[in-house]
Amino acid sequence: MAQFDLFRLNGGQLVVDLQTNLIGIEASRIVAPLREAGRYTAFPGLTPVVELDGAAWIVRVQELVAVPGAELRDRVGSLIDQRAALKRALDILIDGV
Repeated sequence: MAQFDLFRLNGGQLVVDLQTNLIGIEASRIVAPLREAGRYTAFPGLTPVVELDGAAWIVRVQELVAVPGAELRDRVGSLIDQRAALKRALDILIDGV
């Protein structure tokens, strides 16, 4: 698994892996859920809007959670092209800037 990969958990929830691979920790990974755009409030900068299979999704960075790495089996894509927006969202969440 790689940073910014998208996974579908067993319950169907889409998540993006935000954890770096540089530290070598695979037992758990920090992820943020994707929620359907239009059903959840988007906050400028904090919740990047991404497209997946023609549908808009909001990355809810404020809902970060650690999941067992073993749960990230069903890779469905990557948000590497949204790296800058995702890192900016993390900065807003942690530093407020």
